[in-house]
Amino acid sequence: MKKLIQPRDKKISDYLRESEFALSAEVIPPRNGAEQELILTQIENLIDSGAEFLSVTKGAGGSLRGGSLPIVHAIKENFGVPCVAHFTCRDLTPQEVENQLIDHHYFGIRNILALRGDPPQGQPDWKPKAGSYEYAYQLINQIKNLNAGKYLDRPDGPIGPKNKATDKTDFCIGSAVYPEHPHEQERLDFFKLKVEHGAEYGITQMIFDADAYGRFMDLCQKNKINVPVIPGSRILKSSDQGHRMAQRFQVSMPNSLASKLPTDDDVKKDPKAAHEKSLNAFVDFTTRLKALGAPGLHVFVLSDTDISCQFIDRLTKI
Repeated sequence: MKKLIQPRDKKISDYLRESEFALSAEVIPPRNGAEQELILTQIENLIDSGAEFLSVTKGAGGSLRGGSLPIVHAIKENFGVPCVAHFTCRDLTPQEVENQLIDHHYFGIRNILALRGDPPQGQPDWKPKAGSYEYAYQLINQIKNLNAGKYLDRPDGPIGPKNKATDKTDFCIGSAVYPEHPHEQERLDFFKLKVEHGAEYGITQMIFDADAYGRFMDLCQKNKINVPVIPGSRILKSSDQGHRMAQRFQVSMPNSLASKLPTDDDVKKDPKAAHEKSLNAFVDFTTRLKALGAPGLHVFVLSDTDISCQFIDRLTKI
């Protein structure tokens, strides 16, 4: 048996093939200097509620943070569920990308969500560092090459046949998907380019319109893009919060969901009833996604751990 530094994780592509409807969640590393126990407790609660796999971001809104790799490793080793490491390349040279991917490889991390990375908030004119990648498909292509045993040339390093890289990585490559990107052709072309360069599945941006997801999947099918795409959403506490989130992420908030959610005033008057109303609204939302052929639902947790856990637990009992 081939010896490994760390046991390898189960691939999400394999998991999706075996699962009827996979429930998963995305967590954010704590701010640098915050207590580690908080994120570990959040992870434990999500898994206990029924989350079948998790993903760990590099921060939100362009705020890159440390801790992603050790948290992914802790989930894999201590909680026994697959985990996806978000990997952003916006400020990394190809050499730095390769170095960091090898760290993931040695830790047994097989699942990578390959992202360019959002620009930092408040910097509309931001551009990637010179020599780094401008697009996620370039990162995806490099990961695919590593899976084939194709490493970057290192002219400044030791040379000779004994030092030639031959060990293939075995990453399962996921990508971000934008079903509500303003231009229909671009939303298709961007995802198609990622799939052509090696993406095996996608996870959508935060969406609240199940039919927008359905229309995008129809577009993919017509264009022979057949990899699974998991819709991602946040469990909203009110319709007012939903409209704020929709404006921030430039996605739609359809009346079919907004009308089922409590208002901020409802939350103040009767928090318990409002909480139940939100859960019921997102159960209906998920039912619609299932009917449209979604392979699962990816819950963006942010600070909403309690309602996210209760929602996932309720879905496991339906």
